[in-house]
Amino acid sequence: MNGIERCEFTQNRRTTYKSGDKVLMLQLYFGSASGNSKYMTISFIFAFYRCFSMTKKTLTIALLFLIQLSNAQDTLVRFKDLTFASAFEETILTDHFINKKTDPFLLFMANGTLLNESHLKNDKTRFYDHLKALKEDSKAGNKKNDKKIKYLYDDIHKSFLQKYELQNKFEDIFYNGNYNCVSASALYALTFEESGIPYTLKEEPTHVYLIAYPKEERIVIETTTPQSGYRTIDQSFKDAYVKMLKDQKLISGSEYASQSTSALFDKFYFNNEVEISLLNLVGIQYSNDGIYKLEEKKYEQAYHQFQKSYLFFPTERISYMMFLSCLKTFEEFKDKPGNQARYLAELSKFKKFDMTNDVIKSEFAHVLQKDLIETTNKEHLEKYYNELYPALTDTLLQKEIKFLYNYENGRSLYNMAMFKEAIPYFEEALKIKPKSPETNNILINSISESYSMQRNAPELISKLEMYGQKYSSLNTNKNFNRLLVNAYLVQFQRDYDFGNIPSGEKYRSSFETFMDKNPSLEIDPQLLGRAYSLASVYYFKKGQVSKSKSILKKGLSYDPTNYELLVRQRMIN
Repeated sequence: MNGIERCEFTQNRRTTYKSGDKVLMLQLYFGSASGNSKYMTISFIFAFYRCFSMTKKTLTIALLFLIQLSNAQDTLVRFKDLTFASAFEETILTDHFINKKTDPFLLFMANGTLLNESHLKNDKTRFYDHLKALKEDSKAGNKKNDKKIKYLYDDIHKSFLQKYELQNKFEDIFYNGNYNCVSASALYALTFEESGIPYTLKEEPTHVYLIAYPKEERIVIETTTPQSGYRTIDQSFKDAYVKMLKDQKLISGSEYASQSTSALFDKFYFNNEVEISLLNLVGIQYSNDGIYKLEEKKYEQAYHQFQKSYLFFPTERISYMMFLSCLKTFEEFKDKPGNQARYLAELSKFKKFDMTNDVIKSEFAHVLQKDLIETTNKEHLEKYYNELYPALTDTLLQKEIKFLYNYENGRSLYNMAMFKEAIPYFEEALKIKPKSPETNNILINSISESYSMQRNAPELISKLEMYGQKYSSLNTNKNFNRLLVNAYLVQFQRDYDFGNIPSGEKYRSSFETFMDKNPSLEIDPQLLGRAYSLASVYYFKKGQVSKSKSILKKGLSYDPTNYELLVRQRMIN
């Protein structure tokens, strides 16, 4: 396929297309190329992609998908996302989109690479000098509208258009005289703009053309060949066309009787045509070039052209071609993590084509599985993540990707018994999903494994208290609370065992304060019995029998059936 002109348009029919041994069946309900199409479901998209072999026939099909979905679409393209083919293109598009200085002639030229800036300036001067001479030509000025258009048409064709070529750009007109319907329509539109002639640009599913004096004679300017390029729709043609519709019962008798022939002609003859602007035509030229790039399997370049096309002409057709070229580019970069990650981020914008957050997360999960488990290529993973995360525009998806990255990195280290190394990853994951039970528990287990309760309980207590203040969700986690109170009891016991009474009292107080807030928490009976028994014995030996009994009573309040404490109580009494 070569651009917009090679499409075959089929309405309201079931169509089967084959690609190799694949068969794709779609129920298509096509509308116009402006994006005002009827609704069509998109469950076929991934099946289509599997069949997508970049043949001309397949591209023809692709260009016809004019999909209208009910859900709103986030912005697909931002100016800062564009990639330019030349410094000249960047300057012209920056002037238009950012600086609000629009030069239509140069916008059409910006897409080219054949002419340098000096030639471009000379060509623009030559073209507009020619138009100025035409305006001053009395032969054109004194004619009726239809004759004037024919005169201008013939003159422009003779002066600038030499050979009809299906695949080209606007710059080709000035480089070698080659043209197609898009570039020639642009040339005539610029001519009419400068000459003050009212016109409209029309787009059909496979073609674009102009109508001069659209409210009067409606003179059609075709830009395929000079022989059939100009025609005036006279009244006899309108009468015959409307009568044919009536005879075929496409117009009801009441319609025929109540409306004028001209009104009915306009309604039915121009029914499938969409009026577009001159800037929309710039977008169509970029779209055509994107299709040429697809034919050449230059998928990334195609995507860049469709992006620019969409900024000028944001239709469903162009957004779909963006999606296909982006999908193909993503697949092509499977061995280049940074590049592929960028295009995964781009794909995340196409939610209306089933590129949901779950799809993007699933694809990233495959990368995690491969790099963390199958190949243990952490360098590849970091490069992928560092490209993907900042490129995402959906903040919710960003959080999900960040969570996956940190949780799975931490889990991988945890499984290798690298508990301290895993903790920072779980901390980052917990910031994103503080109520995740899996993350809470695996962080607690990592802390427990990293800091030995028996060897260094104070360090473990310090860490746990810090995490409890930092992540409030941990304070409702039973595993976390049990770990903390057991650490209090271990150090409480140890300090009394070694005669470090002030420290022992500090940890006893911390334990009791914590238990007052969590009265239903299960306690290790051996740790509880040993700690309170040692404290009771210490004060009993000091002659503080009342305090010794009070400590035993406090310990039994937490575990009334604690064997060691009951034995110690009988001994004291």
